Amino acid sequence: MKSIRTFIRLLSIVLVMAGCTNEKPNEIAILKYVTHPALDELEDAYELRLNSLIKSHSELKNFKIKKYNANGNIPTAKSIAESFNYKNVKLILTIATPAAIAVANTSSDVPHIYGAVADPQGAKIIPSNRSTGIQNAGENIIIDALSFMRKAFPDAKRIGTIYNPDEQNSIFVQNHIKSNAPKFGFEVKQATVSGTSQFAGVTEHLCKDVDLVYSANDNTVNSGISSIISVCNKLNKPFIIGDLSTLDKGALFAVGLKYSTMGNDLAFISYEILRGKKISDFPPQGPPSPEIWMNASAKQLLNYTYPDSTDFSNVVERK
Repeated sequence: MKSIRTFIRLLSIVLVMAGCTNEKPNEIAILKYVTHPALDELEDAYELRLNSLIKSHSELKNFKIKKYNANGNIPTAKSIAESFNYKNVKLILTIATPAAIAVANTSSDVPHIYGAVADPQGAKIIPSNRSTGIQNAGENIIIDALSFMRKAFPDAKRIGTIYNPDEQNSIFVQNHIKSNAPKFGFEVKQATVSGTSQFAGVTEHLCKDVDLVYSANDNTVNSGISSIISVCNKLNKPFIIGDLSTLDKGALFAVGLKYSTMGNDLAFISYEILRGKKISDFPPQGPPSPEIWMNASAKQLLNYTYPDSTDFSNVVERK
């Protein structure tokens, strides 16, 4: 009998240890809509800082970050969002509007943090008891961009824009461009795309009718931006983008936000929520003021010079 009791005790210990060994980590899920430099920059900064914060807190040692990518496909984003209900997910970060919409439309109580979302209220992501984050676009950024373009291109009359009408964030931005451009003496010609295969043809047609091309906060456009910029540069049309991270692809100017800063800020909010704070402790944030960067190589290629008698000291020249 004694040997049987001993065996049972040993077996119990083994089973408990096995249970501890097989314990699933608590998952922090990152759902990114598509790969492009700005979204990648946000994701990398978020992952780096949150991992650092987690390591400093012993109670969070069993939390692990897992990354998902919808590859620019809305049904895929929805499918991934729904899969979180069947996993040990404790917090979700979404990057870009379609990803945030997919999670917001899924029935769940898991805290949801969003980044790189232009219009969270219009997208019906907020108000919400489970969602908060940082907006990456707003009328302030569009007005700053248009004001800068008027100073940088005093003779320009018509701006061309390219966007995907299936992206709610782009509709939001385009409406602000269209309503504010006349205040700065610009006409606007809008061109739409649904995929990268259309970029070259649409851009070439657009460039025939405009003085410069401006694109802001469209994930489809940013995912294949090199082909658009290539056409603009070939036709000697200045291209201005609303994404600092993509400037090195050949745009002349970028008027936008640092996505690494956004990633760091979102990581801190996530860390505080994982430690027990509520979503309501972190109200949704509007877009910060943008920075303006110039691409020195594109400046030389397009033979661009600043107009006289205008202050451009706030422009950061990047090589």
